Amino acid sequence: MKKNKSSIWTEKALTHIDIGCGENKRSGCIGVDFRKVDGVDIVQDLGKFPWNNIPSEVADVVYSSHLLEHINPASSNPRLAGLLKLLLSKKIVTSKEVADYVGDYEFLGGFIRFMDEVWRITKPGGQFISVFPYAGSPGYFWDPTHLNPIRHETLAYFDPFAKDSAGNMYNFYYIYRPKPWKVIKCFYDMNGFMEVALEKRKIDKSYNVLSK
Repeated sequence: MKKNKSSIWTEKALTHIDIGCGENKRSGCIGVDFRKVDGVDIVQDLGKFPWNNIPSEVADVVYSSHLLEHINPASSNPRLAGLLKLLLSKKIVTSKEVADYVGDYEFLGGFIRFMDEVWRITKPGGQFISVFPYAGSPGYFWDPTHLNPIRHETLAYFDPFAKDSAGNMYNFYYIYRPKPWKVIKCFYDMNGFMEVALEKRKIDKSYNVLSK
């Protein structure tokens, strides 16, 4: 029997979501992908924000495998934003139409916006676990669709208390102030892959005053 979207989130006490799963969904997970293929439970374009088909704070764990390197890190196009504002002001399109067909059209950094959406759908204290090729590794350069290079230092832009190997604060978080994460684990091979586990932090005005 086909499961409907409203019931899929309440079937289990623990909810695990595999985003960008394709046909290789992780066992025991709700599969999310932009393609409706075998294993995909929720069809969602992960490059269009917000992810309207996924409610807030539903996931105990979010997984992604070889997805982050495909996320466009660029900020929104200011010309597109200007055009949409003009069309809205002339009432040629409605706000609902823009939300349905375009989504957010003003954001700083597509990867940052992506991580904010993962944070939104994760329960407080929940985790985001991901694996991807280390920036600059052969595996990163092999695929012509890889466009988002990530090193271990990149994680410091998402954790307000991230420290380097010497125990010094990076203080990178305060440049953009995205939704906050805590780096739990980070394993990497500069010529291979990187595996990370992040835990969702609560919003704290002392370090996250720009978040809405």
